[in-house]
Amino acid sequence: MDMLKNAEAYLKQSGVDVVPFYKIKANPVISHVREAIEICRAEGVDLVIGLGGGSVMDSAKVIAAGVPYERDAWDMFVTRQDKITAIPPTASLPTLMIPTLPATSSEMNCVAVVTNDETMQKAAVSASVLYPTASIIDPELTKNLSAFHTASGAIDAISHVMEAYLNGDQNSPIHDRVQEGLVRGIMDELRKILKDPQNISYRTNLQWATTLAWNGWLQAGLGVKTSMHKMGHVISALYNVTHGVTLAIFMAATFRYVANINADRAARFATLGEHIMGISRKGRSDVDVANEFIDDFIAFMKEVGIPTTLSEVGVPESDFERVVDEIVKTGCDTQGNLPGFPPIDRDGIEAILQLAK
Repeated sequence: MDMLKNAEAYLKQSGVDVVPFYKIKANPVISHVREAIEICRAEGVDLVIGLGGGSVMDSAKVIAAGVPYERDAWDMFVTRQDKITAIPPTASLPTLMIPTLPATSSEMNCVAVVTNDETMQKAAVSASVLYPTASIIDPELTKNLSAFHTASGAIDAISHVMEAYLNGDQNSPIHDRVQEGLVRGIMDELRKILKDPQNISYRTNLQWATTLAWNGWLQAGLGVKTSMHKMGHVISALYNVTHGVTLAIFMAATFRYVANINADRAARFATLGEHIMGISRKGRSDVDVANEFIDDFIAFMKEVGIPTTLSEVGVPESDFERVVDEIVKTGCDTQGNLPGFPPIDRDGIEAILQLAK
């Protein structure tokens, strides 16, 4: 709150009228967004500033676009992949993003994710008018983040790169090498930060890496499918679990499931193991190397203090059927599959939850 008050005081000293709105929370909800839109309209706000993590910046984008939007803000959102009813925004107030948590690249992309707190459905909107007008990226603002929040943000960034690597066009070797290097770089910098949290050089490197993770550069032309995010969104919406943690859980389980049912995927994971973890493939099967990589990656997430199972975040096995129903409802296509390589049907989703328990 001191950071917010300091920013508010600085703006006022500079002759800028300020209308504060400090209700946005982790896993932001549409009711708060609607409230902020009405305040902006009533006060004649002409610039929206998002000072915080991805939840704050995503909300700021929707609030800014919601002011001139003639429908309810939830109508912007794509609520299920096989029945797109969204009406994207075509105008927005200008926005200024000031990220305080390196994670989602929200300061440099045109995507926002919000939960409908009436239906408990988490959904996304993507539109060119949501690109921030400007962003101030200052790693000094991240120096006092807890180890958990630093790590969960870094895992979130890694998940975006992994989605592009595994569920985008599979004949993009230049993208592959850049994505592999970015994942390795994030892992290295995170380890350094956890040992020396006040080191501004490490914080700077991590913040730049997370901005690159989902700003569109590493996804250009790949047609990326986001199956792991679709599963993670359901857990965030129903149980209010930190976004990066849900992605850690579903990366661990989905990697294991896919690598052991599909030879092409096993080879892909084996390449990750070789290029990121330095695992030797000589004289070994792709499946064996893939599973060693997955073991090592899960060990890394545990090392940095991030849960990797549903039981650790309070999701009981008795709820799995409900979770699967929600994933199918909000994430699957008309064939009942989560899009990806390979597509994952209901039986596959159930198997992944079992691996994640």
